[in-house]
Amino acid sequence: MQVPVWAVLDYTDTRTISRELLLVKVSILGPEYLDEQLTGGPSHEPRRADDKLDAEVTLAHNFEQSGQPIPGNAPLSPSQALRNKHQHLHSISILCQQFGAKIVDVSENSVIVEMTAKTARVEAFLSLVKPFGILEAARTGLMAMPRTPISTHPEEEIGDAAGGDVDASLLPPG
Repeated sequence: MQVPVWAVLDYTDTRTISRELLLVKVSILGPEYLDEQLTGGPSHEPRRADDKLDAEVTLAHNFEQSGQPIPGNAPLSPSQALRNKHQHLHSISILCQQFGAKIVDVSENSVIVEMTAKTARVEAFLSLVKPFGILEAARTGLMAMPRTPISTHPEEEIGDAAGGDVDASLLPPG
């Protein structure tokens, strides 16, 4: 696929507005489930043992270990897991509000956040959501557009139009 290029403009000495777009999929299950989500494929659901022997071995191992309490590794009840997911979602939502980002998709185990900001702010946001578990991220890189000067006097418009910094023949059609 070819992308048509209308013009290449040099904005070196021009005042510009520059921003970067970020789309990031963040786990709401917590970092302890990140590896399972990453190995689960496109749906990010943990893979399950299809082999009957593996399932029986796992069942036997769990049965043998059931008589011995394991401190700190007690399985979460479904209601506790739901509370944890809600707490993580709320925390990510607060971060989004503080950074001017927005949640554009919510699924059972993850959210997708969209953010447009300067590169340093995007980096800071990514570092703050990293502990939740980043499943995917896509960034556009820096995009720039020149600022339009605001003229206050009609005679300035005539002077600016005659000697502008941007060659009109290099602009896209239309």
